[in-house]
Amino acid sequence: MVRVRLRVLTLLTVPVLSLAACSGGGEDNASTRASEGGGARSQHPSPALPSFKGKTLDTVSGELGRSWPTYTTAYRALPDGHLFDGESYSGTWIVCTQIEDSQAKKVEFGFLPPQVPCPPDGRVTTWSVVPDYVGKTGEEARQAALRLGFPYVSSEPLVIEGYDDGSHLERTVCTQDPPAGQSMRRHYGTSLSLRVADSKGSCTP
Repeated sequence: MVRVRLRVLTLLTVPVLSLAACSGGGEDNASTRASEGGGARSQHPSPALPSFKGKTLDTVSGELGRSWPTYTTAYRALPDGHLFDGESYSGTWIVCTQIEDSQAKKVEFGFLPPQVPCPPDGRVTTWSVVPDYVGKTGEEARQAALRLGFPYVSSEPLVIEGYDDGSHLERTVCTQDPPAGQSMRRHYGTSLSLRVADSKGSCTP
C-alpha cells in the first residue's frame, strides 16, 4: 500500500511542476516582449514639423504655439539676418526658408516681405530701397508704394489753396517722405507721405 501511494503522489506532482514552468516562461516572454516593444516606441523619433513655407509669420507663430509649444523658434529677416523682436510690420512677412533641429526641438524661419519673391536658394543679401516717386503722378506713386511694402500712402497738394480731394492724386509728386534711396529695412510697415503739385501744376509754394 505504501508503494502505491508514492506512485500516485509522483504522478500528481510532475504535471503541476510542468505547468508552473510553462506559465512562468510565458510571463517572462510576455514581459520581455512588452519591454522590447516599449523600448522600440521610446526610440521612435518625434514627427518633424510640416513645411511652413509661403505662410505669414503671424500664421506660423500661431500654429507652433498651438501644436508644437515645446519648440524654440527664431524668426530671421533674410536680407540682413535681423532677428524679429516684436516689430509690428513683421506679421505679414512670408516664410522663405525653414531650418529645423527636431532632436533639440529648435526651428528657425527666414522671412521676406510679401512683396519680395523668395529666391530658389533662399539667399538674399540686400534690402530694397525707397524708390524716387518725384515726377510720377500721385496715383502712380501710391500704387507702386503699396506693391513695395508701404501699407499706407498719404498725399496732399503742396499748396492747400484750391485743394480738390477728387483730383489731387492725378497731379505730379513734388516731394516724398521717406526720401528716395533709404533702406526699406526701416520703412516696411510704415507710411509714405506725398506732396503733389497745386491745381496749376506748380511745385513751388
